Amino acid sequence: MERIITIWPDFAADFACKAGGCRHTCCRGWEIDVDSDTAQWYRSLDGPLGDELRRKIRCDDGTYSFRLTADERCPFLRSDGLCRLVLGLGEENLCEICTMHPRFFALCGGIELAGFGLACEKSTELLLAAKELRFHAEGECQSFTFPALLMFLGYPVPDAWLRPPARLTRGRMSFLLEQMEATEPIDAVWTRQLAALRAAGDALLLSYAQLYAALGEAVARRLTSYILYRQLDKVSRYGIGALAAYARGNAAFIYLLAASLQDFPEAVRRWSEQIEYDEENTVHLIEACGREFSSFLTGNG
Repeated sequence: MERIITIWPDFAADFACKAGGCRHTCCRGWEIDVDSDTAQWYRSLDGPLGDELRRKIRCDDGTYSFRLTADERCPFLRSDGLCRLVLGLGEENLCEICTMHPRFFALCGGIELAGFGLACEKSTELLLAAKELRFHAEGECQSFTFPALLMFLGYPVPDAWLRPPARLTRGRMSFLLEQMEATEPIDAVWTRQLAALRAAGDALLLSYAQLYAALGEAVARRLTSYILYRQLDKVSRYGIGALAAYARGNAAFIYLLAASLQDFPEAVRRWSEQIEYDEENTVHLIEACGREFSSFLTGNG
């Protein structure tokens, strides 16, 4: 059997969970499934922790998950943000989803593309802190750029496709907001954030341009490239143009949101948990941006 090559961003080596230092814990607001092997082992444990695990793991139609608290927290998440299962059993005994999150894996042309989801604070921090977005094959030292990876995969794109426009027109901003409003909201706060963007009107366009200029083109390129990287497994279905339009459009939206929040890393994280972690939302935006292919991949607004 031919060995599958796994590609990682170079910043992967620096990833470590922020644990109690994370403002937006991944142990709240999500259904947390437990793989069958780990669930059976948890339920076999003796002592008070074993008793608690048996009470707080449920099984619905063969799928195990933790019973979340009233405020949607994992029942084993402490008030200081630390995990009682890690402290009591060791990190090596977490279930698969807790071990792997926020990592993602996607196949493209026989190559496995791996990375870290941007809904994670640490992932966003590492991406934005990198001087350049570079990748390497697992187990190899030599790294390469994202355009080089696209070339290797057979999907070279113009450089302009790998960054959002430096300025937005009113029409393009309206299109982006319409598409975001059509997605299933993760919470009521998201709906209010979109309403605030609408209310800002043309003033937001100026703030967008100012933020783009202040952060520089390199940041815009890293963000857009990484958004595209995560969706490359869909290239055979939608085509590289639609995926690039999706990446460019969503990067532009992030700049709009950041101009409103005045917090660029939080805008990236917030967008990711709303869009990248809901497949229906992702597909909606790929298809919408794909229909506007020429608009999003030509011009500068």
